[in-house]
Amino acid sequence: MENGNRKTENGERRTGLFTIFFVLLLVVAGPAFAQSKRSSDFGTILSAKFDADLTRKLVLEVEEELRLDHNCAQFDRWLNSVTLEYPFLHNRMHVGLSGGVIRRYNDRNFYENRFRLGLDVTYAETWRRYKFSYRTRLMTTFRDEQVGDYRVNPRMYWRNRFQVAYQMPNSRFKYELSTELHWLLNDPKASVIDNIRTVFTVDYRLSRRQHLALSARMDNDIQVSEPVDRFYLGVTYHLKY
Repeated sequence: MENGNRKTENGERRTGLFTIFFVLLLVVAGPAFAQSKRSSDFGTILSAKFDADLTRKLVLEVEEELRLDHNCAQFDRWLNSVTLEYPFLHNRMHVGLSGGVIRRYNDRNFYENRFRLGLDVTYAETWRRYKFSYRTRLMTTFRDEQVGDYRVNPRMYWRNRFQVAYQMPNSRFKYELSTELHWLLNDPKASVIDNIRTVFTVDYRLSRRQHLALSARMDNDIQVSEPVDRFYLGVTYHLKY
């Protein structure tokens, strides 16, 4: 009985710490809504993911993503990415290494190829039907100087995401809410948090291996000269093996 009470107390303590951290993220994100002269945009995201266990401790994930913006009327980017993920601590912690190729329509009205590398660490705790997770990620994007003049290239971001997921009992539905801060690290003139991303997702399990997710996403610029609030509706097909 004492062991059961101790586990409950530890779970509630971790849940409380995650809640405090989530509130702190919202406080830091406050300036995103304090700037005047903000513009807005609407778009859609269509994506497909494939997961497979290469070994007992190594997971491969392949993702394709198409994004439209300017009220869904203009091509924004096409993403192709591959991620290798290694879980440990009884699957509570994951380390991931990712690489991606992006076909992007940039601000100078040119199509541009970009290359991306990422390293992330994720920690998760489960309490009853809730799953709380925190992910920290270093991401570097190399841009094409032939079609754009960039002050900082590559750009390195430090992203911190907090997520809460809820699995309904006896249901195929799962709900997720996340908040992520993007911190530009290597720009000497603007080394600040410049974006906050909030995503709400409804995941429906089609079968044991197939999932379909609908998402609503907000990207809010912070501490930039011309802030934009971008709203996306997304559909993701996820196949797991």
